[in-house]
Amino acid sequence: MTPSRKSNPGSWKKTLLRGVLICAGSAAILLPAWLPNKPGVPLERGTVELLQAAFLATSTAIMFGAMAHSGHRRCVCRVLAFGLAAALVGELEDFISGIMKWPFPDAWVVGLLIFLSLITVARHRYVMLKFFSTMGQHAGAGFIGAALLIIYVFNRVIGAPQFWEASMGDAFAPEVPRICKSYLELLACYFIFVGSIGLAITLGRREELE
Repeated sequence: MTPSRKSNPGSWKKTLLRGVLICAGSAAILLPAWLPNKPGVPLERGTVELLQAAFLATSTAIMFGAMAHSGHRRCVCRVLAFGLAAALVGELEDFISGIMKWPFPDAWVVGLLIFLSLITVARHRYVMLKFFSTMGQHAGAGFIGAALLIIYVFNRVIGAPQFWEASMGDAFAPEVPRICKSYLELLACYFIFVGSIGLAITLGRREELE
């Protein structure tokens, strides 16, 4: 008879780490609201944009770092890293062009990253297809899915001026939808950060088990 596998009751260290991540993310998301209000200086908006870029930059670095431990799934990490880098470039463009008023050739950089991603997918079609077909079973996929839902669905409603005009009436201010949209994007970037950690750990761990 083969020995039965012992059930994994879970680790209190992992639970503690998840709690710390949630608390740290909540504090980071609310940090710009605690900053002093200085008229004429878009400090809060700039801080939100920088925090978004920081989360995306860290997520990109995590996926590039996971390539060394993912074996034949290295192409998956590379494609995810290119996608995160493209999102990072778009976020930097919002800060550099929108706030700093400096020209930034984001379209060329994003186009190059997408081109490299397509080449990687074409060269490793089987591995990529297998990964995306089972992506729902990967740790972190739910966080990234929630982030995409916030950015492309929920943010379209909450970030729309018409929504706040109907809700606030005469008390409506043009800054309200912009602030809400920025904070929702910051929350989405944090979800992407946590999801990237989960995917990186999952890809490396499954390679070891196979």
